[in-house]
Amino acid sequence: MHLAVLHHLESAEGVPATAVYDEVLEQIRVADDLGYDIAWVAEHHFSAAKGRAPAPLLFLVQAAAQTRRIRLGTAVLPAPFYQPLRLAENVAMADVLMGGRLAAGISSSGVPDEMRVFGVAQEGKHDRLREALLFLNRAWSGEPVLAPPVDGDEARFVSIVPAPLQRPEAMVWVAASTHGAAQVAGELGHHLLLPSLRPVESSAEHVVTYRAALAARAGSCPPRLSQNTVHLVLHEDHATAMRMAEPVIRAYYRRYTSSGAVQPLPDPTLPAIMARINFVAGGPEAVAEQIDRIGRALDLTHIAFQARLIGVEHRDVLHGLELAMGRVAPLLQAAAPAGG
Repeated sequence: MHLAVLHHLESAEGVPATAVYDEVLEQIRVADDLGYDIAWVAEHHFSAAKGRAPAPLLFLVQAAAQTRRIRLGTAVLPAPFYQPLRLAENVAMADVLMGGRLAAGISSSGVPDEMRVFGVAQEGKHDRLREALLFLNRAWSGEPVLAPPVDGDEARFVSIVPAPLQRPEAMVWVAASTHGAAQVAGELGHHLLLPSLRPVESSAEHVVTYRAALAARAGSCPPRLSQNTVHLVLHEDHATAMRMAEPVIRAYYRRYTSSGAVQPLPDPTLPAIMARINFVAGGPEAVAEQIDRIGRALDLTHIAFQARLIGVEHRDVLHGLELAMGRVAPLLQAAAPAGG
């Protein structure tokens, strides 16, 4: 299983955006040096607590200039927030500037309050996602695409310049928090991004939908990648890790339930909360066991760590990333089936 990192660029109120950006850039540089496969940045709007990356491609181009080999991903670009031609151009140019290292995560929608501000309805979102991806795939493959007519002018075909360095089948990941999105991802043969706030059992059902749609596609496609994200607090000593993690876990649970992102549990014990919001914590052996269980249940190729959490110091995030690659990754490799 490949390791990745995911950043929401979140912070407590009052923390300067420049301080957040500097920390995340350093964490991405460290991940690059350690051998992580992908660094993702989540798009959010209008809230420091959710994240300070309303234009993640801009941030990732900056990260590309400071790294050597790590792939850099959007997790995710909500397709309805963008005019399709502009989205096609922005992603293509970013991929060129990144030297072909972009992982373009696309979703059918965004956070509900952000969708309301942008005037986007939930209804019909999966049809819109399919339509947007078909358009983007054509544009990024070098085909002329139809530009919408303006003021009675005839519609005309245009080509994206510059074209991305990568083909869409290598570059595009689709976020699937619903069966509809998983179906579209499989139908079109894209990589799969599973959400961090769905129970493993729910995501496993979406994986079944995705695999069935992928198998039913006409023609062949190269092996597809799939990723789930977990919140992570890791320390050499298990007891120390749990002492660090418990207040953070409970704070995130309160935040997610108060926002409506997660329904309150009838019995919010610490293990129940961790399972509900995909929170992995402990020493290397315990963390490896938890990740291995999730990876097997979801048939993952990648696991992403949301390790930069409000309440966790920057130095502890860096130390956790080092431990994950140095101690947890070998344990995962040892637990992998022969030939897996």
